[in-house]
Amino acid sequence: MTKDNNTLAHNDMRNTIVGIASEVFAKFGFKKTTVDDIAQALRKGKSSIYYYFSSKEDIFKAVVDKEADALREKINIILNSDMGVVDKVKAYVNTRMQAVQVMANYYTLVNERDVNNLDLVEKLRAKYDTEEVSVIKTLLSEGVEQNVFYVKDIDLSAVVLLTAMKGLEVPLFLEHSRTDSLETILNDMLDMLFYGIVIRK
Repeated sequence: MTKDNNTLAHNDMRNTIVGIASEVFAKFGFKKTTVDDIAQALRKGKSSIYYYFSSKEDIFKAVVDKEADALREKINIILNSDMGVVDKVKAYVNTRMQAVQVMANYYTLVNERDVNNLDLVEKLRAKYDTEEVSVIKTLLSEGVEQNVFYVKDIDLSAVVLLTAMKGLEVPLFLEHSRTDSLETILNDMLDMLFYGIVIRK
């Protein structure tokens, strides 16, 4: 087998492990899942998994990365679409929040209310925060250039919008909110973002 074939086989096996692990984490939760559980679902020995991943946390990070890649593709479609910028912001926020809601593998950590696991969540989140802020800044800048948005400080506004979305995550998902109620809450938040809450005379 050539070096390229070895690399391909290695990547295929990693992807297979990540796919199986995603299902196991979703079923049992991060805290209760063991590498043995993943190996059993994979029908391989535990040593086979440790050849590709150093720990359960390492596997979990790969699962989150895969889910983040899928979300990134959806967001890029929105950014490159012909939609108006207001609709782009709405589509971005809804897509982002809907995706996070179905990331059972990710939020199982929060649902378990485990402080140690929450530390892992924050470490994983920090990796994507900069990227999310960049996306929001792109949308706000587009709106300003088109004379649709009036934004005094794009950097600060991007952080505020991201913070608002992150602030909704835990209470929404701990309560297992339905999709329609999530959409209503997001639309209300976006109305406040676009139009404010003060009656203009």
